[in-house]
Amino acid sequence: MLLDEAIKGRRSIRSFQDKTVPLEIVREVIEAGIWAPSTKNEQPWRFTVLTGESKDGFITFFRSNLEVLSKKIGLAQMGSSFESCRVMEAASMLIIVWNAGRHGWLSEEHSVAAAIQNMLLKAYSLGLGSLWIADVHYLREEIVRYFSKTWGLTAAVAIGWPSSKLKPRQRLSVDEVSEFLS
Repeated sequence: MLLDEAIKGRRSIRSFQDKTVPLEIVREVIEAGIWAPSTKNEQPWRFTVLTGESKDGFITFFRSNLEVLSKKIGLAQMGSSFESCRVMEAASMLIIVWNAGRHGWLSEEHSVAAAIQNMLLKAYSLGLGSLWIADVHYLREEIVRYFSKTWGLTAAVAIGWPSSKLKPRQRLSVDEVSEFLS
């Protein structure tokens, strides 16, 4: 598959088939992530892959803590977080993505984001669907404690076999988003 095809064809998938993704395919997706550029070649990304009972346990923890938070701040402030729970349940697996950078540089977080983008493109090239989930940030500290990590939480990525193909959404043109200075 050509890179342009993957870049333009990839979609955020929220509905998955009830079909397992083999571990060797997941390893290919993660390997694509580790080939992303990183600040000072630090390679700050780390991944926790959840399937089966570990995924179910995390989602139960996440949902119950979201319910507690929603009572404190109001359901209207919770964005798409409960929908993200549904997507995570439907996906074959969930990858928690961490920033293990040692310096606290913003560029370390950028490096981890580049790894996620590589993973999404690789997943698409393998026929998988994926969703980059930022709603985990509602419970950032709780999730770090849940997994007993010292790293920073960046995102979660849901991966599975898509239940349908989505059509591309309209994009702004190069001229609408760029200025060219001489």
